[in-house]
Amino acid sequence: MNQDSNDQNKDQSKDPQKDDSTENDSVTWSHDIDLLLAKWCDNAKCYEWMHTESASLYSRKNKAFLISTNIITAIAGITNIITDNISSFNVGTVFGGISILVSTINIIYDKLGYSGLVEIHKKCALHWSIIIARIEEVVILPYSSRTDCKAFMKYIKKDINQVSFEGKQLIPESIRDACLNKFKNIENFDIPDICGHVEHTRIYIQDDLNKPLI
Repeated sequence: MNQDSNDQNKDQSKDPQKDDSTENDSVTWSHDIDLLLAKWCDNAKCYEWMHTESASLYSRKNKAFLISTNIITAIAGITNIITDNISSFNVGTVFGGISILVSTINIIYDKLGYSGLVEIHKKCALHWSIIIARIEEVVILPYSSRTDCKAFMKYIKKDINQVSFEGKQLIPESIRDACLNKFKNIENFDIPDICGHVEHTRIYIQDDLNKPLI
C-alpha cells in the first residue's frame, strides 16, 4: 500500500515538470512569429542592398587603383623610349622616381584590400538574398502548409547571426546613410539599427483574453 502511494506521489511530482518542459518546447506559428519574420526580412533586404552597394563601391576603387598603376607603368615605358636618344637626360632618376611611385601605390592598394572587400560584400549579399527567399517562401503559406516552426526559426536565426557577424561592420557609413534615405519613406518598413534608425524594443504582452499583443 505504501509503495503504491509513494509511486503515485513520484508521478504527481514529475507531471508538472514534464508538462512545463513540453509547453516550453512548443513553438507554433502565430501572428507574432509572422511579425518577427517580416522584421527580419525587411532587415535582410536592407543588408542585401547595402552589401551590393558596398561591393560596387569597392569595385570602382579597386579598378581605379589598378588603372592608375597601369597608366604609370605605361608612362614609364614611353619615357624610356623617348629618352633613349637623349644622352643628357638622367634616365635613372626618372625611372627611380616612377618605381617608387608604383611601389607606394601597390603598398596602399594591399593595405586597403579593396579586392578582398569586394568578394566579402558579394558573398554577404548572396547570403542575405537566400535568407530573404527562405522567409518569403514560408510566410506566404498558410500555417497548415508550413514546416515546423521551431526548427525553421532556429536555423533562419543561425543563418542571420552568421552573415551579420561576417560583414555587418564592414559596411561604410556612407552606405548606411544612403540605405536610411532610400527605405525610410516606406510605411512600416523595419530598417536595421546600424543605419541610425533605432526603435523601441518590442515585448510580448498578454491581455485578459490570453491573446498576444505587440
